[in-house]
Amino acid sequence: MATRSQPKLLAQGKPRTLGGSTRPWRVRLYAPAPGSNKYQVYFKAPAGEGEPWKRVLRRAASEEEARKIFAQAEAALDTESETPAGADIRASRTIRMLGEEYIADSIERGKQHRTMEGRESRLNAHILPTIGDVPVTKWRVEHSRKVMEKGSKTLFSQRGREDLRGQLAAMRKLAWRLGWLDRSIDPLDGLEIGRANVLHGATAQYVDPRLRPETRQVRAMAAAADKLCGPEGTDPLMTRLPLFGTKIRVAGFGGLRLGEQNALRAIDGFFEHGYVHVNGSWITPRKQPGFRGPVKNHTIHEVPLPRSLMHNELLPRVKELLDLPANASLQQVINAQEAERQRRAALAARTKDKNLTWWNYPVPPEDELWLFVDTVTGLPVKPEMHNERWHRVRTWVEVNDPDNAWPRTIVYRNLRHHAATKWFHEELGEPWEVVAQYLGDKLTTVLNHYVRAGEDALRDSVSRLASM
Repeated sequence: MATRSQPKLLAQGKPRTLGGSTRPWRVRLYAPAPGSNKYQVYFKAPAGEGEPWKRVLRRAASEEEARKIFAQAEAALDTESETPAGADIRASRTIRMLGEEYIADSIERGKQHRTMEGRESRLNAHILPTIGDVPVTKWRVEHSRKVMEKGSKTLFSQRGREDLRGQLAAMRKLAWRLGWLDRSIDPLDGLEIGRANVLHGATAQYVDPRLRPETRQVRAMAAAADKLCGPEGTDPLMTRLPLFGTKIRVAGFGGLRLGEQNALRAIDGFFEHGYVHVNGSWITPRKQPGFRGPVKNHTIHEVPLPRSLMHNELLPRVKELLDLPANASLQQVINAQEAERQRRAALAARTKDKNLTWWNYPVPPEDELWLFVDTVTGLPVKPEMHNERWHRVRTWVEVNDPDNAWPRTIVYRNLRHHAATKWFHEELGEPWEVVAQYLGDKLTTVLNHYVRAGEDALRDSVSRLASM
């Protein structure tokens, strides 16, 4: 009777006695047996707490793949970490599962709700419908190209396409970290997206000066909002936001983000020093109630505001919220503010969370001392309503004050650009590092947004040539 030939041994690892074995054993790699086309890798792995290790077989379709499994097993046993997963487990680790891990990882990292909504939207709209069922081990650049091709049909901005590619890169990094994708494989290698034309001396994030509103336009919009939303207003849709003009000035002369404007409270203004303490943001998740969350990048900062804005517009509102008479002195307001801050600080000190203090001690939204509210709900206005009212004001200025009309190409958030350049840097003469502190941004971010190399030299050359 003919004996069955044994598969050829191609490699074997170092002797080991792990798993309670009395005799040394090795990781072994065998060539395909006669009648088979599968390479085989044998090793031992833990079976359970206190149980002897069991013998494990991993098969591979090629010698290259088999040697990778062999190397993984050796490395895992050297550190007694997780051994290579079976073929069925590797096949079940699809891009869809990687996407779930990516979202869970983002939540653990404490990403903001708006950031999470953007990541979930890109995942569900572009990545999963295109390559969701592809195993991570088989993810290649052609799959990534299909995602970008699908995204190009609905993402018309350069920033949107860059965000989609950035999310693919983040998922690739996570797949490498989890060990689901071999680090020698780069599914984004060679993936290019169309480049936008960049002005010489500017970065891709540079904000064109034409998109930074002029001070006269900011004042005109704020004055119009005072007229339409103030007590003399006749449109009930507009009078729901009674301090809309003040809010525009806070944005245009303080550079606060919309969420930071909405989150301002009576205790956040330091009238004796002339600034507001920016320490939170009003967050409105989709289909969920809004709440006061942390400021962007968790960077608390102080922003100086004009005295006329602080004392003539914000101070009366603070008196109202603190139940003080309209003729209360400034010192009385300061005392009441400090008493409320101390009350919250004392409550925060009683909790187990040592990160709580007066500015982030949780208060039910309906009981908070909001500066800017929708009078119907008593809460900060939703972004959708805010934008709708903003466009009503813009249309009114366009008709009634055409010389100061607000360009349709400039959105509300560009008031922040006005504060950074026209007000802080040019009017007040503050250096860019101080402007960055006021905005709560990194200096590099501010420079990338507003500074173009050679711009001053160009301006000097133009003025000299004008006299020739």
